[in-house]
Amino acid sequence: MTSRERVLAAIERRETDRVPLDFWAEEIVWKRLLQDLNFTTKRELLEHFQIDLRWTDHRYIGPNFSDGKSGYIENMWGERFIRTDTGEQVACGGALDKASSFGEIENHHWPSNDWVCLDHLKEHLRRDDPYAILYGYADIWQRAAMVRGLDNMFFDMLERPDWVHYMTGRLADFYREDWIRAMDVSRGRIDIFLLISDLGSQNGPMMNLDLFRRFVKPRIQEMADLVHSFGKKLMFHSCGSVRLYIQDLIDAGVDILNPIQPSCKGMTPKELKKDFGKDLCFHGGMDIQTVLPHGTPEEVRQSTRQLIDDMKQGGGFILCPSHTLLPDIPTENIMAMYQEAIL
Repeated sequence: MTSRERVLAAIERRETDRVPLDFWAEEIVWKRLLQDLNFTTKRELLEHFQIDLRWTDHRYIGPNFSDGKSGYIENMWGERFIRTDTGEQVACGGALDKASSFGEIENHHWPSNDWVCLDHLKEHLRRDDPYAILYGYADIWQRAAMVRGLDNMFFDMLERPDWVHYMTGRLADFYREDWIRAMDVSRGRIDIFLLISDLGSQNGPMMNLDLFRRFVKPRIQEMADLVHSFGKKLMFHSCGSVRLYIQDLIDAGVDILNPIQPSCKGMTPKELKKDFGKDLCFHGGMDIQTVLPHGTPEEVRQSTRQLIDDMKQGGGFILCPSHTLLPDIPTENIMAMYQEAIL
């Protein structure tokens, strides 16, 4: 099977010649792996690990909202960050965290789709034609919470629901148009669209089912309906324990759930496969909290093999770390995971 055939078959819950593979890592890990394995480009590294997906997104070309005096970096949404001595960006609040009126919410610099560029997509897709293409990094709830402030967002959900509906609506409107434009530029070549919103903690969901159904699920369904109108698939990403929401995610139209963090409550991959595998493809599952950072290469191999054995039957599984690979994960353990997966 080609990489694209393998991924699409897995999403449709059909058996494949081997489990499809994906690769998510922090930039510092990418750089270390390139050095350790003596590769020049990320593309060479992905080919070495036999990764079956390739990711692409729009590029920002809009105005600069960062404040040189305050020292923070502000993105087009109004999320604010400071840069640490190691070069990492750490969240430091949002542009609407002090907003006290709906007018301030309305008058925020909500981005225009003309602030992003898609001209590079044709070259990316020509180069990556053998692979399944994953597009975007859309966010319809968490990003609004970052701009507004998480505590404020939860308060708004209870006391000012119209504010929340407006903010999530602005995000959804932007990303629907972005996806429509991306499909046009790519001439329909994109296979999967990525939608994110972190809704879980280590031990449980961040909101009850009623709030999820009022504020989050309808936006997910809007995005899923658009993707399915293209004849494509929707991947939804949420960290943490989200078992409470999984049936609703399926009902809303989610095709693929990422990242499946097995150390979180209720997120054991084997149990999720048993309970939801007939309706959902799982993406992720390799534990980055204990096994990958602290295990030996042999323990990583054993864990990888067990995960594949638990999840491969009937398709519906793409192997990937249970979040982006972090700097505390040794190179030899990353190698062990991918080497075992292609045996």
